[in-house]
Amino acid sequence: MRWTHEHLPPLRWLAALAPLLVAFFYAPLAFGGSTPDTVAVLDWLLFHGFLLWLCVLVVERRFPRLPWALAVPLLVLVVLGLLQIWNPKSVVDSVFGEIRPLPGAVSFLPGTVDASATRPVLLNLGALALGGLVLRDAFAQARARWLLFGTISLAGFIIAIIGIYQKASGAEAMLWSELRPDEGTKFFAAYRYHGNAAAFLNLSWPAALAVWLRSRLKEPGSIAVSLDFSVLFLIFAAVFVNSSKAGQILGLLGFLLALWRFRGEFANAGTNRIGMVVLTFFLLGFGAVFVLPGLLNILANWNSFGEDGSTLTGRLLAYGACFGAIQEYGFLGAGAGTFRFVFPYHTLHLEDRIPGFWYYAHSDWLQTVIEWGWAGFAAWAFLIGGAFVRLWRHCREAAARERVELSCSAGLLAIFMVIVHAMLDFPLQIASLQWLFVAYLALGWSDYYGHQNGERREAEGAQG
Repeated sequence: MRWTHEHLPPLRWLAALAPLLVAFFYAPLAFGGSTPDTVAVLDWLLFHGFLLWLCVLVVERRFPRLPWALAVPLLVLVVLGLLQIWNPKSVVDSVFGEIRPLPGAVSFLPGTVDASATRPVLLNLGALALGGLVLRDAFAQARARWLLFGTISLAGFIIAIIGIYQKASGAEAMLWSELRPDEGTKFFAAYRYHGNAAAFLNLSWPAALAVWLRSRLKEPGSIAVSLDFSVLFLIFAAVFVNSSKAGQILGLLGFLLALWRFRGEFANAGTNRIGMVVLTFFLLGFGAVFVLPGLLNILANWNSFGEDGSTLTGRLLAYGACFGAIQEYGFLGAGAGTFRFVFPYHTLHLEDRIPGFWYYAHSDWLQTVIEWGWAGFAAWAFLIGGAFVRLWRHCREAAARERVELSCSAGLLAIFMVIVHAMLDFPLQIASLQWLFVAYLALGWSDYYGHQNGERREAEGAQG
């Protein structure tokens, strides 16, 4: 008996995608993917999804080919990672944090200041890469692509609902956790740090927007349109219930860009009058009970902005220290995951003006240069920039043909927001955000617009 369904990919693809779909829900709900145990489970899911995908390739009797523009930066990063493990230049004392040189290291080759810190990071990045290869192939199918977009939307919706409820009820502790003195009020849903939660929401609502617009085009007036809009509304509202100012600014900027990009689609009718009335009353009631209390707290947060400049001053001092670390390690890199070891050596002159322990640089751009060197930074930039450029080109080609393009526009918007956010924070150091970001990169590098087996893939048309 052969599996067929109008809206789902073939059964073999569902089996291969199942671990990856689970990962979209598991990672954000398990402390955002910020604990070693969570990362280990995520790696296990992605690796098994890759193995199942290999089985799909065997059944379909094909071998996927990577474009050179993708293969080259991936190869560079793999080589750099292998050299970091093979050529450790020092080891960090786990008690005192002292970096002790190791004999026999090749000085002119990339290495790491601590192999035990670099190894799990590279393992996680490898699992993300394998999962990204699966998604790249899956995105080439319209049904699989919209299944993935719907999954991203639903995962974002769950985090949004939990976070909105926490803020409205005045919860004192994050999900799955007891009250911790160091958490304060910066948690959101299962995220300890509100900035990471805001980045997750800003990565989620573009997918929800694409799903909603697709429903309007395919099934105007249906209940699905109203449901999809409710998901979009609540994810976007959660961005502003969250107390991250950077997330709110980027969310507003993304909203304005979306209004401009989809101005034609927004003008088209997509729901019937009765459905609009019911939906309006539902959202007004939900907003009054849950969203409004959270927004009032955020207004108070913005009113206090600037009264205490210690946070901004600390960031600027930290960035200055990062530039000092780049001067020392920027050519070859200190090794993936070693920022926390090299950073303190460049803050000694600041004494107590930078309090606490800085695990991340609060700027993924600077941290990448420190850990991967300029060659690694260039490879990462080419990998991300290539996906961005390809998505941009697809959108322009669709506009030239007067064809609706939803998925690539949503991916373009999501990548833009997160890379801007990464300039001033560390969203791309958190596993759940990395996985979501990899999904959009896989969309950019996918072969949807190419040819396979001599046949052009199904045109998106109104499906985006």
